[in-house]
Amino acid sequence: MTSYLINFIVYTTAMIGIIFLAVLVYKKFSYNNVSKSQFLNVEDCISLAPRKNLYVVRAGNERFLVASDAERTSLISKLGEGETPAKASVEELPSIVNINKAKGADEVFKNLVNIGKK
Repeated sequence: MTSYLINFIVYTTAMIGIIFLAVLVYKKFSYNNVSKSQFLNVEDCISLAPRKNLYVVRAGNERFLVASDAERTSLISKLGEGETPAKASVEELPSIVNINKAKGADEVFKNLVNIGKK
């Protein structure tokens, strides 16, 4: 009886180890096939609502502000070329939308998209 219990524990542990090793090998080799782009890079992202985001995308030396939601992706504006601008204090930042007056994240998102279309 004891030998059956020991055999069960040894074989069960060995099978769990083999499964764990297979998962590690799968994770290691399945994601390395995709090469990272040196030209296109997402610098920053902010979530406005579920499935509604603003991205700062760098393409070469150019930077763009892009809005994305479930149905579409829109270019809001070209930000600038070269390095990232110096960090500003909160008082120096422009007020684009008064969030207290907005009816929700949907209105803020629509206002930001409309600003980019002007």
